[in-house]
Amino acid sequence: MEKITKNKILDAAAALVEQGNMRQVTLTQVGDQLGISHAALYKHFKNKRDLWTSLSLRWLDQILVALFPFDTAGYTSKLTIAHDWLWTLVEGKLQANVRDPKMFKLYTTYIDDNPEVLSIHQNDLKQSLMRALSTDNETAVSALLTAFTVFSAPAFSASWGDHTQTEFEAVWQLIAPGLQRTLDE
Repeated sequence: MEKITKNKILDAAAALVEQGNMRQVTLTQVGDQLGISHAALYKHFKNKRDLWTSLSLRWLDQILVALFPFDTAGYTSKLTIAHDWLWTLVEGKLQANVRDPKMFKLYTTYIDDNPEVLSIHQNDLKQSLMRALSTDNETAVSALLTAFTVFSAPAFSASWGDHTQTEFEAVWQLIAPGLQRTLDE
């Protein structure tokens, strides 16, 4: 018998979620998919919520893989790094929503409905952007992420469309001068 790993469990759970709905999938079904008892899953996950949290965060990491870590090689300006990092975030979420709106809604609803999971995601984003900018100015990075929330938070996905990049660039033009001063400090 093949060794059961956390990733194999997540793969099995993801396959079941794609067939149905996260809330309807049981640990017993995940165990059955792997040929193990649901109790064996507890070696890897504390409970069902822990499994769904891991699955949702893994999904986000996969759609935003270019941010973890963001490649800053070849950049000469922190302002350009910030712009491109933010657009990579936005584009990743836009594409995920277009590619598979059902799964996008399923995962992002789970994340948005669970404040601790949302906090983990937001912190991961903040840490990635801070590393890319080589800054420890957490307040400025948090403010920057907040300013672009309308382009990346699933709650606003109904407003995304062909105009999103134009609006993103308009907001960027408003914010860039102040960000440049902050990054120069």
